[in-house]
Amino acid sequence: MREIKYIKQPTDYLCGQACLAMIANVSENDVIQVTHNDKGSGKKDVAKALEHYGITLAKTMIKADNSMPLPSVCILKVLLPKYGHCFLYYYGKYYDSKFGLMDELYGKARIPSYWNYL
Repeated sequence: MREIKYIKQPTDYLCGQACLAMIANVSENDVIQVTHNDKGSGKKDVAKALEHYGITLAKTMIKADNSMPLPSVCILKVLLPKYGHCFLYYYGKYYDSKFGLMDELYGKARIPSYWNYL
């Protein structure tokens, strides 16, 4: 897989579309057109976009086990104190479409599950 270009989500509720755009190397507007969704993305949106772009991620989310390291590339479902959010994890870096590129997650963030890149 190639280098990831960071994409900042243009409005709230587009973190999933921004993660998909980063992994597919397209604009978030392109993902919105593919999924027909400009609000919070769900599993069906992710599956539809991945199929459209020919990207193979696990068909279902994998339950995170905090005792094991994350796979090299995955889309994370992250629970923050006030809301849920999606991040792209790429070779040790967290691509947060709202706040930027990070080496570590926020202290109060919890990862319940992720889509693994195959």
